[in-house]
Amino acid sequence: MSVINTLLFTSLLILIPWLYIHNHFHNLHKRASLGFFPSIVLLHSLYSLYGLTQRSPNLFSRLRIPLTLPVERIRALLLSEAGFGAGSGGDGGVAVPVSMPPDLELLLSRLKTDESRGWFVRFGQRALQTCAPCTSAGDYALFVFAGAILAYVRTAAVLLLLTSSANGRDRWRGYVLGVLVCAALAEGYVLASVSATPLPKDTMRVFMWHDNIRLARQVLFLLLPLLTQFLPPSEQPGPPSMSLAPALAHLERSLPRAHMLKYTRAAVMRQPELRERAVRWWAREKKAGDAGRGDEGVRRAALKMGLGYADAEGEEGKLRMSARMAIESLKALFITPVGP
Repeated sequence: MSVINTLLFTSLLILIPWLYIHNHFHNLHKRASLGFFPSIVLLHSLYSLYGLTQRSPNLFSRLRIPLTLPVERIRALLLSEAGFGAGSGGDGGVAVPVSMPPDLELLLSRLKTDESRGWFVRFGQRALQTCAPCTSAGDYALFVFAGAILAYVRTAAVLLLLTSSANGRDRWRGYVLGVLVCAALAEGYVLASVSATPLPKDTMRVFMWHDNIRLARQVLFLLLPLLTQFLPPSEQPGPPSMSLAPALAHLERSLPRAHMLKYTRAAVMRQPELRERAVRWWAREKKAGDAGRGDEGVRRAALKMGLGYADAEGEEGKLRMSARMAIESLKALFITPVGP
């Protein structure tokens, strides 16, 4: 699949949904969400599935020949597969040289060195066959990454669309894009470093890094949008009136409680039994407080924590000063403002 087709598909995939949402989002939000997003997933899945069926060209896997087979033998097998035999005339005729396509000649000329065969494993047949200016591993890596980046951008555009606020899955955007970015970084690391390993002795069972990585990438592109579409949507926030109603109900319950506290405090002081129980409770609290404040260990610990309460040189402790300031600030809340 050419880079032009991929770029065209990516452009259409970005522009058409953007224009659609821009024109119809405010009026057809729910109706568009029901049919538009599954259609995008379907189109992208079909495109990714088509990419899975189009396996990377690999003459060693197709002809089932070892990676170290001489170039002349490979040429003879290709000519025989094309129906030209070995390039010789039949029935005692004169041998006629058969010219091969320029890109295939370029590939065969590059396969004469062991280093190029290692690049074949790392970067694939298409890179060696079509990238004429490439002369080093860095050149081939840039050539391969160019097509891979376009594929990642296309899938990122689909994921951004599927995790938009119109789809109700915007909270999953960071996760799915993070998976895609990690996959891209892992692919770059594998192609740049891990794949640069010596070829095994058994050249019939060489692990084709480029072909297998491309297959894994296509599987990821197929599954990730499908899984994103099945993620649970986030609940949309309601109007502000919905949050005001519980607050008003809480205030309505708090006002009677405040009035009840005011009246019960007065009733406690009028009832002898309740007054005695209140005095006993406050006496126990004072005794516990005096015991805590009088303990030297507690005083030192509070001083180390910046909560000293002991008076020193006529000055109040920090804890007592903080409590006094808190009381003063609370008093201001009970002062009725003077009206105009």
